[in-house]
Amino acid sequence: MRDHAMTLALGTPSERSLLQTPARRIAWRWWAIWLAGFGVFSMMMPRDASFDVLHYHLHNGWAVLNGRAGQDLAPAEMHSFLNPLWQVFVWQLIELLPGRAVAFVLGVLQGLILPALYALTRRLLDRAGSRPSLVTVLAICLVGFSGEMQFGLMASARNDAVCAAVFLGALVLLLPERTGGAGVLPLALASLLMGALFGLKPTNGVYVLFFAIAIMIMADGWSARLRAAGICALAGLAGILLTGGAWAWHLYEAYGNPIFPQLNTFFDAPLGPDTAFRDNRYLPGGVGEAMLRPFVFLFDGALVNEHHFFDPRLQIGYVAAFGMLGLVAARPGKAWPAGREAVALSVGLIVSLLAWSLVFSIARYYSAGWLIGPAMFALFVAMLRPAWLGHAWAPFVSLGVAAALFATTQLAELRRVPWQGWSEPYVTAEVPAMPGLDHAVIAFSGGYPSAFLAPFFPQTAQMTHLVPQEWSAPALANYRGQIRDLIAEPGRPLYVVIVDTEGHFTETVEKLMRIEHVTVETGACKVIDTNFATPETVWKICPADVKRPAP
Repeated sequence: MRDHAMTLALGTPSERSLLQTPARRIAWRWWAIWLAGFGVFSMMMPRDASFDVLHYHLHNGWAVLNGRAGQDLAPAEMHSFLNPLWQVFVWQLIELLPGRAVAFVLGVLQGLILPALYALTRRLLDRAGSRPSLVTVLAICLVGFSGEMQFGLMASARNDAVCAAVFLGALVLLLPERTGGAGVLPLALASLLMGALFGLKPTNGVYVLFFAIAIMIMADGWSARLRAAGICALAGLAGILLTGGAWAWHLYEAYGNPIFPQLNTFFDAPLGPDTAFRDNRYLPGGVGEAMLRPFVFLFDGALVNEHHFFDPRLQIGYVAAFGMLGLVAARPGKAWPAGREAVALSVGLIVSLLAWSLVFSIARYYSAGWLIGPAMFALFVAMLRPAWLGHAWAPFVSLGVAAALFATTQLAELRRVPWQGWSEPYVTAEVPAMPGLDHAVIAFSGGYPSAFLAPFFPQTAQMTHLVPQEWSAPALANYRGQIRDLIAEPGRPLYVVIVDTEGHFTETVEKLMRIEHVTVETGACKVIDTNFATPETVWKICPADVKRPAP
C-alpha cells in the first residue's frame, strides 16, 4: 500500500527518471535542435513592423553599404547617425535570403538566450548547494525566456534580444563550472563581449555597469579586483573599438563629435544641438521614484513602453535581489553558499536597473532584467532552503509557476505584418512614376517612419526628412539648416513621403506648411506599394513646393 502511494505521488520509474534527472550540461546537438526549432517558429511569425524597424533598422545598413552618407541628409532623422554595424548585417541577410529565411536566422540568434540562461541558472544553483532536476532548471529558464520582452522581439530586425544573449553569455563566463572566479582568458573574453556590446549600442551601458559591479564583488580581495579591472579595461576597450571605433571616427571626422548628435554640449560640434538633448518621455522624477518604479510600471507598462504590458519577471528578480542582500546582511558571519555570487548579481541588478530607469527607462533596453528575474528568485530560494529545488515535487511546482506566469503575461501591442508567401523578400516597394524623380529631393515627413523605403527610390535622388517627432527634433536643430537649403534648391523637384493613417497625413501636411513653409499637392499624391503596408497604414508620395517668407 505504501509503495502504491509513492508510485501515485512520484509516478512510474520512467517518469521519475525523467523528472528527477539531475541538471547537467545539455549536449549541443539538443541545443542545435532547439535553435532550429525556434528559427522555424520565427519564420511563422508575422514580421516586426514596429517604429524602429521601419525607421532606421532597415535604412542604415542599406545606406552604409551603398555609400549614402555623403549624399543624403539624415533620412531617418537623428537615428541616421547611430552605429549601423548590426543593420549592415541585417541588410546583407535581406539581400541574400528570402524574407522568411532572414526571420529564421534572426530567430536562431534570439534562441541563443535559452542555452545561455540555462548555463547561468544551473551554475548559480550548483554553487548554492542545490541539486535541482533538469526539468526544474529548464522550467525556470523557460519562465524567463517566455517573457513579454521576448515575444516583442521575435522575428525582429532589432538587436535587443541578441544583445541580451551576449550579456548572459558574458555572465556565464564569470561563473566557471568549478567554484571560484573566472580565469584570465574567460574574463578577457567576457569583457571583450561587453565592450563590443557598448560599441555597437551605447544603451548597452546598463549591462556593462551590471557586469563591472559583478566582477568587482566576485573578485576575492583588492589585488584580485585590481587585476580584474586591468584585464576588463583593456579587453573592454578592444571590444568597443572593434564594433564602434570605425563609426565613431567617421562621425568625428564628419561632424567633430564621435557620437553625433548625442552629448554635443561636451563635443561642441557646430551641427549638433546647443543644449543637452535626451529622450525624457519615460523618465522618473528622481532616485526615490526610480526605486519604486518597477512596482508602478508593473501595472502601467506604458510608463516604460509605447503600449501597456504586464510581465512580473523583472519585479520577481528585483525583490529577490533585495531578499538575498537581506539574508547576507542579517547573518554576515554565515558562510552562505554562493553568497558572493548572490551579492554580486543582486547589487548589479539593482544598480543597473536604477541607472536604466534614470537614463533611458525604455523597456527593451533592459530586456535581460526580465530574462534573469526567475533565475534570481531561484537562487534566493536555494539560499534559503537548498534542498527545496531538489525535492521530488520541485519539477511540478516549477512547471506550474511557468504555466501561471505564461498565462498571466499581457503582451504589448506591436505592429506586425504577415508574410504573403515563402519566397517573398523581407521588404519590397514599388514607387510610382513621378516627374523628375531621378534627380528629386525625397523628404520622409512626419513622425511615422518611412526611411525603410529609401532603397527603392532612384539612386540619383537625394533623401532627407522633414517635421520629425517632437521629442527628437531638438537633436538636429542646427543640422536642419542644411536640409532647408537642400529642399530650396532651384530646379529640383521636391517630393514628400507621408504615412496615411489615423489622421497622421493631415497633421503632417499642416506641419509642413506651418514649420517649413512647404505646400503639399495632396490631390496629386500616389500610393507606394510596399509589403509593409496594411489597409490601415499606407505610404503616399506627394509633389511639394517650398516657399520661404521674404526676409
